[in-house]
Amino acid sequence: MNDITVTWVRGDRRTFSLNSGAMGLVSAEGLDSPAVEVFTQKAAVGDGDLVTGARVGSRMLEFTLKARHASLNDVLRRTVSSFFTASQPYAIYVTRNGIKRYAAGCRLEGAEIPLENPYKPITAKLSFLMPEGYFLSADSFGKNIAGIELRCGYPYAAPAGRGRIYGLYTYAETVYLDNDGDAEAYCKAVLTAKGTVSNPKLTAGDGFVRVLCTMAEGDVLIINGKTKSVTLNGANASAKLDKASSFDGIVFAVGTNGIGFTADMGSNLLDVYVYYNKRYLCT
Repeated sequence: MNDITVTWVRGDRRTFSLNSGAMGLVSAEGLDSPAVEVFTQKAAVGDGDLVTGARVGSRMLEFTLKARHASLNDVLRRTVSSFFTASQPYAIYVTRNGIKRYAAGCRLEGAEIPLENPYKPITAKLSFLMPEGYFLSADSFGKNIAGIELRCGYPYAAPAGRGRIYGLYTYAETVYLDNDGDAEAYCKAVLTAKGTVSNPKLTAGDGFVRVLCTMAEGDVLIINGKTKSVTLNGANASAKLDKASSFDGIVFAVGTNGIGFTADMGSNLLDVYVYYNKRYLCT
């Protein structure tokens, strides 16, 4: 399978890659088999059933690996058996036709590494539970929407009658981000104060999340759309939320989504990094 490269990143950041070393990928199952579940109930009157809900559940990913030469059997058998353990989570990165996506938080479900003939390259079979159900984009955006791009320095000479640009916001206070995935994407915003900031507010869609607090220089506020949580310097700050706050807009629908920031005082003293991974049913 020369068109697919697989890399496992363990919870302790150790990595194991295929199709670039001593083992190659023979087969990969589950990459294009989402576990779509539809819930129904019997109609009280008439034919057919009533659809009550739908979801994408967890699925199994199964990989068959093969050594490139029998002389590597013993080394590879030990390497595979020591790297893949039940105690560690794995992020499984799949690059297919130049597009990289990954499955987060996977767990080893089974491993078979038989040594039937020492003169033939060994074959290993690995299976993983993929709890997320969706593959995630490798790119999480991760840009500062409050960033300023420098445009000139001093000394500066300008021709008469010409204007000057000293600095330019890389993004406006409201930016529009595309989600071309197959489902909604969860946004996380990291706000870092460079001075005194009063009551920072993240706006998204028709809603907002406003935190009633005063941030000092170096304070870090994290607003997480997936967990619907807010932390200030690592501590739970949910009690500081404005009662009108809503996390609904922090979840990006498929299409174009607007997100921005402000504060009662000191909005120009914020760095606001926005992260989101697009979600896909297949690689």
